[in-house]
Amino acid sequence: MNFARSLFLIFPTILSLVFIVYFFLVIKKKTKRDRYFKVQTYLGLSSIFSLVMLPALTYFGDFQPITHSIMTSSFFFVTIMEVNSYLYRLKNTYKLDQDIADLYGLTNRENEIVLQIIEGYSYKKIAENMFISYGTVRKHASNIFSKSDCSSRKELIDKVCQ
Repeated sequence: MNFARSLFLIFPTILSLVFIVYFFLVIKKKTKRDRYFKVQTYLGLSSIFSLVMLPALTYFGDFQPITHSIMTSSFFFVTIMEVNSYLYRLKNTYKLDQDIADLYGLTNRENEIVLQIIEGYSYKKIAENMFISYGTVRKHASNIFSKSDCSSRKELIDKVCQ
């Protein structure tokens, strides 16, 4: 019975550890830019690590008080991530004068892109910052230019920043 239990728990434990190491290595490259992304990454890693610990603890015995605490902390980390994400969006979405956004009918996402265009970022950099594709940024930018009746970045910046 112990052998079967070991076989059943070893594979998920190893798979979980490989996943967390791979996740950490991939995300570590992306988080050098901004404090917000570092916080989100470390909260995510903490949550995933908590979940990875469950099969390992089960292998060594029945530690229900510990496993319940670990699951609770994992959900707590995810909740903090969501609150942090919400606060980040609130902080960064409405920097543009609300009258301008209303005047041109810009969505929150288009608003975020306009802010980065004003800061001088390329579409490629905007895509990296927002974790969206380059094509998506181009489509949003096209919609922004169309809604604001502008034909260039300079014209858009002049119109929005007056």
